[in-house]
Amino acid sequence: MSLQSGSGLATRPFILLIVATTLAYGNQWVLTPVIPLYVQELGGSAFVAGLVLLAFAVPSFSVRPLVGRIADRWSAAGVLAIGLAMLGAATLLLLVPMLAMVFIGNILRGLSWAGVNTGAYTTLAIVSPPDRRGEAAGYFSSALTGASIVFPAIGLWLIAGPGGYRDAFLIATLFALAGPLFAVSLARMQSGARQAPAAAEETGGSLIDRGVLLATGLNLCTSLVAPALMAFLPLYARSLGIGNIEWFYVIAGATSILVRPILGRHSDAVGRGPAIGFGLGAQLFGLVLIILADGLSLILIGGFFASLGTALIGSSATALAMDLVDPRHRGRGMATFSMSFQLGAGVGALISGALADLTGLRSMYYGALAITVVGFFLLGSAWSSLPRPGKAD
Repeated sequence: MSLQSGSGLATRPFILLIVATTLAYGNQWVLTPVIPLYVQELGGSAFVAGLVLLAFAVPSFSVRPLVGRIADRWSAAGVLAIGLAMLGAATLLLLVPMLAMVFIGNILRGLSWAGVNTGAYTTLAIVSPPDRRGEAAGYFSSALTGASIVFPAIGLWLIAGPGGYRDAFLIATLFALAGPLFAVSLARMQSGARQAPAAAEETGGSLIDRGVLLATGLNLCTSLVAPALMAFLPLYARSLGIGNIEWFYVIAGATSILVRPILGRHSDAVGRGPAIGFGLGAQLFGLVLIILADGLSLILIGGFFASLGTALIGSSATALAMDLVDPRHRGRGMATFSMSFQLGAGVGALISGALADLTGLRSMYYGALAITVVGFFLLGSAWSSLPRPGKAD
């Protein structure tokens, strides 16, 4: 069920997709701050907590191309529904107070997450009007960003209550198990649009879609920078003697939620190239301000521009992936693209941590500047081949 050019965004398929995916992210973000605390409660160290998180990330990243092929051969919304159901069942394993079960539960959650993300991004490519893909990607990512702001607080509030970790795990399970109700309805609506087996067979032996590697690389240029901005900034601010850094997250979250749909619409109007170029410029300017900061004000202004750039690059790169992907192989293409988020978070954290240990905390942001400059070179090298406004299909 692909929408035609000029269609509105407030369609039943698009709303069902956002609700189902937000419920999945509710599960993830309730558990993100809770699991390390739970590991310590069970007698594990911070290193063990890191291994538990790694147990989630590795299967999520590694099986995604295979899941993309399943989405092509069968149903993207069906993959989303199964991923949500598995996510709920795997979360229930966390109720068993044993470190081994926490590891097993997170491995299964990682496998489920591959289905959730591949199914969600593939369905987004299917239901988005071709001339409004940037705006659609903006609303979609804005909803998920909102989940990342609201649900961690809910998780921490739940474990402080009378039910403790049990309540947090049960609520996270309910979020995930409510998702298939919406995803199955979406799958039924798309049942008439499943591709023919002959078309699916044309995917050949490759699990990676080279057609979306440009969009994947450009998105990496912001997801690799994200750990330096979101995870390590409090350490950097402390080293400078700057307090009240929590305001950075308020500004970054509000900027991301409010401007993504507007900036996505901007990329539909002016084209993906200029939109991504503007995003890289805003990210670069924000990073420079953070490097030069000697007080909270400059860090907050830098955070605003960096968040503005991240929002525009993310929405526009997602729309570019939808522009470039072969409609017959959307599952494979969007699975390839969505890997950039997981790869960026993991590798970006390693790069930032290594630079901080070797040459100091400020060097993280010089590394982020270098990655942003690489993004400019990548964009410039492909400029002539980028889709023009109104020419996506």
